[in-house]
Order: sequence, then C-alpha cells, then structure tokens
Amino acid sequence: MTTRRTLLAGAGAVAGAGFIGFQPALAAIRPPVARVEPVVMSRFGITTTDPYRWMENPKDPDWLPYAKGQGAYARHVLDRIPGRAALEKRISGLSGGTEAVREIQRAGDNLFLTVRPAGASTIRLEVKGPDGNRRVLLDPNLMKGEDGVHISIDWWRASPDGAYVVYGSSPAGSEESVGRIIRVADGITLRETFQRALFGPALWLPDSSGFFLNRLSDKSVPGSPEYFMKSVCWLHKLGQDPKDDLNVATYGLNKVLDLTEVEVPIIFPSDDSKFALLLGVDGVRREVSIWSASLDGIVAGSPAWTKICAQNDKITGYALSGSTLYLVSEKESPLGRVVAIDLEIPNLVNAKEVVPASKNPIEGIGVASDGLYIQIMDGGPQGLRRLSKNGELSDVKMPFEAGIYAIFGNVNRPGIDMVLGGWLQHRGIWNYSPDTDTFSDTGLSPTPNIDLTPFESKRYLAKAKDGTQIPYVVISAKNATRRGPAPCLADAYGAYQISNTPFLNLRWPAMMEQGGIFMFASVRGGGDYGRPWYEAGKKATKFNTWNDYIACCEDMIARGLTSPSKLTIKGTSAGGIAVGRAMTTRPDLFAGVICDVGSMNSSRTEVEQNGPGNFPEFGDPSVAEDYRNLVGMDTYLNVKDDIAYPAVMVITGATDPRVAPYHGAKLAARLQVLPKQKKPVLMRVTFDEGHGIGSTREQIDSKSADEYAFTLWRAGVPGFQPRA
Repeated sequence: MTTRRTLLAGAGAVAGAGFIGFQPALAAIRPPVARVEPVVMSRFGITTTDPYRWMENPKDPDWLPYAKGQGAYARHVLDRIPGRAALEKRISGLSGGTEAVREIQRAGDNLFLTVRPAGASTIRLEVKGPDGNRRVLLDPNLMKGEDGVHISIDWWRASPDGAYVVYGSSPAGSEESVGRIIRVADGITLRETFQRALFGPALWLPDSSGFFLNRLSDKSVPGSPEYFMKSVCWLHKLGQDPKDDLNVATYGLNKVLDLTEVEVPIIFPSDDSKFALLLGVDGVRREVSIWSASLDGIVAGSPAWTKICAQNDKITGYALSGSTLYLVSEKESPLGRVVAIDLEIPNLVNAKEVVPASKNPIEGIGVASDGLYIQIMDGGPQGLRRLSKNGELSDVKMPFEAGIYAIFGNVNRPGIDMVLGGWLQHRGIWNYSPDTDTFSDTGLSPTPNIDLTPFESKRYLAKAKDGTQIPYVVISAKNATRRGPAPCLADAYGAYQISNTPFLNLRWPAMMEQGGIFMFASVRGGGDYGRPWYEAGKKATKFNTWNDYIACCEDMIARGLTSPSKLTIKGTSAGGIAVGRAMTTRPDLFAGVICDVGSMNSSRTEVEQNGPGNFPEFGDPSVAEDYRNLVGMDTYLNVKDDIAYPAVMVITGATDPRVAPYHGAKLAARLQVLPKQKKPVLMRVTFDEGHGIGSTREQIDSKSADEYAFTLWRAGVPGFQPRA
C-alpha cells in the first residue's frame, strides 16, 4: 500500500528532542519529513521495498523543498557547534596562505601553469615566457556563471608550439564543460566554442594546426542513463566552424571500429610519430581498447584502422614514441609487464617484453626523449623505474616516500616533471634529470609556511577476517594518544584499483591541534598491491572492502589509538560503499559516520547518468549474480528498522554528475525515521557544488570545518559540545 505524507519543513519524524539525540537548543528546528511512496520490486528472487524511490526524479515537485529543508536543518545544527567557526577560520588560513601550482606543461618556449594564488578561491591559468615573466591567461576568480555561481577550469592543454591553449570550464562544480581556445600571444579567446566537451583535454596535432576533442552526443539527455553513451571524437582545425569538424570516431561509425556504446573514443597523437592511437575507454575500467592508423589518414578522413587490443586483453597502460607502442599487459602478469610492438607491423601476439613483471605493480608509463618511465606501487608509496634508449632498466631513487600525483613528460625533451607529495611532506613539482640521475624541486610551487614538525605518520597492519594483513596510516600530533584514545576521523575508499598513496592536506593541522587524529585504510578494492588486491574487493568479493575497513578500526582501538566513542568514519564517492556497509555491519563500533557524495544505493545506479559506466566496477543490475552483489553492497537497503545507528552526516552537491544526490537523500530519510535512532542524522546540501571537482577553496574549507567539527562533537571534545 502506498502512502503519501505532506512535505513540511517544520515537521519531525518523531516528536520531541529525543529524536535527534542532543540538547533542546539544537532542536529548535527539525529536518523535513520525506514523502513516503513504497515501491516493491522483485528481481532474481530478491524482493526490496523502497519508500523513497521518488527522490530519483530531481524534477519531482517535492525534491527541491525537501533538499533545501534538509540543508537548512544541517546548517543550523553544524553552525551551533561551539568551536566550528574558529576551526573554519584556522582552516582557511592554512589552505589559502600560500600560492599553489597544480599542473604544468612545457610547450614551445613557454611554460604553462595552473595556479591558485594565495587567498584566491579557484585556480587560474598562467604562462611563463622565455623572458621568465608570468602573466595570466585565464582567471575564473573574475568570472561568474548564471545566478552568480563560480566557474572552474576543468581541463586544458597547450599546443605543441605554445601558441594556443584549449580549455574546458563549467559552472558550480557541474563538470558540464564548454571548450574554448585562447591565443597565447595576446590572450584573446577565439570565436570557436565546443559544447558538451566533458571528456577533455583536447589532444593537439603535432603541427599545432588543430586538435582532437571528445564531445557528448548532441542527442544526450542530462540525467539519463544514456547521457555519456555514444560520445564522438572530433577533429577541429583552428579557425574552422565547429559544425564543420570531422567526426573521427564514435559507436557505429564503421565496422572496423567496434566501439561499444559506453566506450569513450579518444585520439592520441604523438609529436614524434606518423601514427596515432584511438583509445576506447570503457567507463571506469583501467583496461583499454586500442586501434592505430596513420595520422595523415585520420586527418584526411580516410584512416586505415588496425585493432591492437580489446578490453579482454587487459592492456592498462600505453605510450607511443616513433613507431614503437609500449603497452602495460596484465593478462598473464597481474602486476603488469611492459611489452612493445612496431606499428609498421602491429600484432599483439608478437609483442616483445621490454620490462618484466616484478613484485611491484605497474601503475602507468610515459615517454621522454631519453627513454620510457615506469610508475610503480609499493603498498601505498610509489616509485619510478627508467628504461633507457639503449634498453638499460634501472630504479630511480625517489627524494622521499612519496605519492606521485602527476607526471609531465614530452617525447622531445629529456627527463620528466612530477607532482610529488608525502604524508607530511608538502606537495611540490619535482624534475628528474637523467643526466645526473637525481630529482630537484623546481620551486614552481612555493612551500607553505606551515610547521609540520609537531606531527608524525605511522604505518600499521591490521588482520582482516580472512587473515590478510591490511595496511593503514595514522597521522597525528606526536603526543596525541599520550593521555588515552584520541578523537579520530578515519577514511577508506577501496575501488577502481586506486591506491592509498601518501599525500598531505594542509587543513589537517586544524583538527590535530584540537587533539584529533586521522587514519587512512588501504582496503581491498584499491590498488595498493596491484590487480590481485583490486580483484579481492570487487563485485562478488566487495564485502572485503568494508570488512577490511572494520578490521583497521578494530586494530586502532585495540592499540589504544582511539575508541568507539571517539571514532568517526568517512567514505567519499565509491568509498560510500566502504563507510556505509561498515556502519550497517558494525554500528556499535563508531561514534559518527560521514558519507561524502557517497554511493549509498548501489543497486539503483542503472537509473542515473553515471550508472552504466560503472557496471564493470560494481556490477550490472540486469545480471542475476551482479544484482545480488549490488544489493549486498547497498547501504540504503541494508539499514534495519530495529537498530540504533551512530550519528550520521550525509554530504551531497546538487549539481553532482557522478553520484546522484538521491543516494544520500534516501539514506538520510530512512535513518531519520527509525524508531530507535536517537543520534543526529544530517543531510548537508550545497546547491552550487557537485562531486567536489571544481569546488572553490572556500567551499572545501567549509566542508572540512563541518567534518572536523562533527568528528570532535561526536567524540565529546569539550570545546565542541552544544549548550543545553
């Protein structure tokens, strides 16, 4: 039987302050009660009841009032936590006190940089000429979209000669990029614009006369499951009307290019090769399909494509130099090996092994004029190997235990530039010189004036249910646990073979100065030990992801680092599965739970625009075995009526293109009406943010302040307890 409740901003699910579980002063307003319209569905012998299925439709007349009411309630509660305002002020000082350089590209005689100036809100694009002077090419800090929302640079790429830059920008963190071209000499923006250019960056022809750019189909409907399907790779020549661009590759274009509907076609030329590659990128898979053809034939509109590999060949990396194509193969070597083929006679069967498999998984490869660079993983920290032009393979000594966040190389220049960071080492741009076999800090990204000596990082191992040793890292002040268990904000991800690599968030000291600590768990489903670690937390084995998370938390508690009354866990995006199912499996273990733009209703991803692209990772709900797995990892469906859960803060952005806002909204609504739920359930909503990509510094500061204040509040820290 379907019932309907009127949506009232002042109504509470259960009368009285006891529902929210804290002082009456914070009960001045209550969260809106969501309309209930149960939908019963039976699939493959599994019957589910969803009382909030209507939230999947953002055009439902009740959706926006409900989201605004929840957001207002969460803001009311969070802003009344003593210490939160001072915490945000401290965070802002830490995050904005120093200029930050994020990306660089050397092109022609110019050096291009994305820079967030000290105190600025978003990054801007600058160019440093041969005279050493820097000037601004594009500054979103001076731009506003409709209704005054902020603009973000989503992607950019300079032409090989350094004369032009093509970039994509979007409003309010939506990632709905529109492409444009800037002439570097005078900063003029050319007339060409490129709608639906979400899959940047553009890749230039070697002669800088034009570029290849993927754009969504003009038949795409935002919000629909088909939104990202059948995208098109176009060739644009400078000065040409985009409506006259050449359709180079898309689903169904010809029989040789057997792209699937979800594969994103990307043309990858090389500055020193007469060949170009066509990559078929299937959603979130690391594996790619690859075709090759002569670049001249592609530009002329008559390419003779040769298929190099398909998805099931398990090629997860590529690099092109001259007629040599280097590939990372994981088909017979799960940790990866590098093979090379000659594109004059392309045949994967006859590929020659040039870098054998080792104990360290290969994460990626790239070429420079002096050789091939191989990025490797070692349980979190990353390293580098180099294959010289004469075939000599050597290990490159890293300057510290680092995470590698970007590599910038060029086939026409020796060495590489890398963005490196550590758990307590400031992120910077380092250059590796093959001549001296050493790294040097380029100084392009100034070191923040933040003293990190009071803090330390320690690595521990926790024993999982099946006996596997799960690494985790704790970041804290050196004396944080001297007086007993500390307030802790723990984090885990565990998806897409993404590793828990060392990094530093400049906002951390704000919470550590209050006695708090951070934990980062390398759960299975990530890539810390390569494909085997990834496969052990995927689909049918996904339960290992949240069980590993629980094991790390239990190990911390056993060591006296924290306690259940002081421990808040967090998961972001795909990490929502880890945090949500940890909560529903062991609600007694945590004081707080933060679900940040998290996947909380995984069995329903078929209805959202980013769902089909994620089928290879989590499962296709139209397949019986996959659907059972999806229900098993679905936090929303695993909430029980007779359980009291920890305090929960769901975070969502209204423009999120990757995880639809209904995920968090459904979970919040479900938890808020549970008979035994006495602890607060908040739904933090912002309406000018998306998945976090493109958020301003101030927006990130505000969210961090909310997360830290929530953690300290639930841990009972005196300075963060609301007054009665």
